[in-house]
Amino acid sequence: MHTVLFADLLGGFGINTLAFLSQLISFGIVFLILWRFGFPVIVRTLEKRQAVIREGVENAEQARINLQNANAEADEIKHKAQQEAQEIIARAEKTAERESARIQEEARERVRQIEEQQIARIKQEAAQAREELSRLVVNLSISAAGKVISKSVDTKDNRRLVEEFVSASETEGR
Repeated sequence: MHTVLFADLLGGFGINTLAFLSQLISFGIVFLILWRFGFPVIVRTLEKRQAVIREGVENAEQARINLQNANAEADEIKHKAQQEAQEIIARAEKTAERESARIQEEARERVRQIEEQQIARIKQEAAQAREELSRLVVNLSISAAGKVISKSVDTKDNRRLVEEFVSASETEGR
């Protein structure tokens, strides 16, 4: 009776009961075949995809962590490089200052040497000028004395006496 009632009910909706049962049995057979052979393959495929996606997400997370670590490491390297650059600059400045001081000291020493050389040259020229002047004074004195006494006073003894006189005069004049 249930079947009749069910059939009547389905017939009232315009559904063919025999066709419905046939389709229901066909669906059951297809479902069982899929359950036995299809679903396990589909489930394995979905699990593989899920594993690949999970691995991709884990790899992406690991890559993000690696990127953060690399950025931190790069910042640290950059900071160390800046410190080293500052140290190198400071050493270079100190070296430049020492070199500048050394060059200035060498220049001062060279100027002092040149001054000493110039002073020695001037003293030498002054001594030569004094000798020349003494020789001129001696010659002039001999000439003047010769003219005064109207005879030649050119002998060695007279010349020596005049030179001694001029030297004594120079010594007193200093």
